[in-house]
Amino acid sequence: MQAAPKPPMTRTQKLRWYAGQLMTDGAADEKVGSTESATSKYLQAAEILLLLAKVEENYTAWKYYTDNAAQCQQRAKRLIALAPKEDDAPGPTTSPAGTAPPS
Repeated sequence: MQAAPKPPMTRTQKLRWYAGQLMTDGAADEKVGSTESATSKYLQAAEILLLLAKVEENYTAWKYYTDNAAQCQQRAKRLIALAPKEDDAPGPTTSPAGTAPPS
């Protein structure tokens, strides 16, 4: 994570910077194959962007926040969909009644 810019920043500017940093870190995690970490960072960034959009009065800024939040959510959904499912893991098979299947 990069250090925050030096000049005094407003709370909105800090949140915008942090959301951008989370998106950058999420993309880096995605490149190295750390999908769980990337998913978490994308969802955190989306949440921050939606909070910023909630209090924004300017349509252009609101549109920017909501579009980027939607993009983060889509990336997280894609990563979740590509993640191996626990059901796919090999293991002992049991029938619905809890008994071993017939051989």
